[in-house]
Amino acid sequence: MPQESVNDALRSSIPWITLSAAVALTFAGWVGIERSRTDQARAQFDHHVQAVETAIRTRMLTNEQIVRAGAAHVAATPNLTRKGWHDFVAQMRIDQYPGLQAIAFAESVAAGAKRAHVRRMRAEGLRDYEIAPNGERSQYFPVVFNEPHAERNLRMLGFDPYAEPARRSVMERARDTGQAAISPRLALAGDVYSTAKPQAGFAMYFPVFRGDPPETTEARVRSLGGFVVAVFRMSDLMRGIVDASAIETLDLRIYDGAPDVAAAQLLDTRAAWRDAQGPFAPLFTRRVILPAAGRTWTIVFASRPEFDAAADASRPWGVLASGLLASALLFVLTVTLVATWNRAHQLSMRDPLTGLYNRRYLDETIGRELPRARRQHENVGVIALDIDHFKRLNDSFGHDAGDFVLRSLAEQIRAATRDSDIACRFGGEEFGIILPGASLSVARERAEGLRIAVEALRLEFDGKPLGSFTISAGVASMPPHAQDWSFTLQTADRALYAAKEQGRNRVVAAT
Repeated sequence: MPQESVNDALRSSIPWITLSAAVALTFAGWVGIERSRTDQARAQFDHHVQAVETAIRTRMLTNEQIVRAGAAHVAATPNLTRKGWHDFVAQMRIDQYPGLQAIAFAESVAAGAKRAHVRRMRAEGLRDYEIAPNGERSQYFPVVFNEPHAERNLRMLGFDPYAEPARRSVMERARDTGQAAISPRLALAGDVYSTAKPQAGFAMYFPVFRGDPPETTEARVRSLGGFVVAVFRMSDLMRGIVDASAIETLDLRIYDGAPDVAAAQLLDTRAAWRDAQGPFAPLFTRRVILPAAGRTWTIVFASRPEFDAAADASRPWGVLASGLLASALLFVLTVTLVATWNRAHQLSMRDPLTGLYNRRYLDETIGRELPRARRQHENVGVIALDIDHFKRLNDSFGHDAGDFVLRSLAEQIRAATRDSDIACRFGGEEFGIILPGASLSVARERAEGLRIAVEALRLEFDGKPLGSFTISAGVASMPPHAQDWSFTLQTADRALYAAKEQGRNRVVAAT
């Protein structure tokens, strides 16, 4: 395909509109698929978040039921023994609840009964039993039972949580409400009596009352027999709650109260369950406020790097690449089609023998030339011409020689015209030249120059001289204010016929 046709096609808006539309559709489709992929990943993330949130709520209710059952057992067993508590806890199978470190009973001991209490505990086999921390207080709640029977739990016997302000406020809330209450974040590893590395956790307290359930705060204070205490290690607790698929999908940070406060952080699975690999911006996050037995936990969920990488790897890059490639191919095809159409159109506008434009081209073009001439206040000159005695030339030398003469005249016309001129073959030996901006005198001068150049030609065909040949021409000019183009052509034709009647080989200007 000629490069000129390709260049013309590239200058057309059609291929570029086609390319733009194809690329836009490709990106729209890709964005739609990408949005659907992201929505699916978010739905998967949200599903795991919802499942974990529900599991935590359910487990915390179960924990409340455990301490409530413990309190009911203590209240129903006036002379509860250490073995009795051991058997009760064993029946509860707390090993089925990961994170539940111990279930204890903290007995209410008045200040005046402290000595008697210590003697009784020692008499029961705890020879080194003391209430700790030391100090005189109006009320004590030392741990007297603590199961399972393990060294870590035995060390807590005699520990009085009521001595610590933070735990005391929780215990008082449980007493006053008659409901379970949990503590703020605690450092658990045998508490203050162990050198092991502390782990974050919390304690849940449930009050034990003597006799019928009291209805007033004063009655609760008087009848309070102690607290059942359940101690939980947060990391182990959550490992028992979060299933394997959720662990692979998300991380969670749990805070007692306000988020992003290090002192309130109960768990960060990135550090507790795996080696954190520095800062990472998760694809999805969600923050959940969870009421937990009188306190408020904030859980911050974040998608795992592996989950985000898998979601990113599923991006439809192939769809985008295929769409862009198809857009490029469509662009090339459109350029080819437009170039082919342009070439076919150009061929339909040209005389196949001489290469000059035809009457069809003139009819299409003059519709653009006349308004331009009017805007610029210019005349439009017209030269109508034909070859004198062309039939005699054909009869004498043959049609091939006639065609040769026609092509030679076309070459002369092309040499005599400007780029802005329109040279046409109307048919047979008739030609026309449109001269934008040419007055009648200029058009006549141009026609005369062409006549002289043709008369000077000496042509040979197949080695035989054809002799000289001449042309006759009629000239007209359409002024800027005129409206009838057909009349101007007819005027040039009449001038041409006048030139022939006057003896041929001459130029006649319309009057």
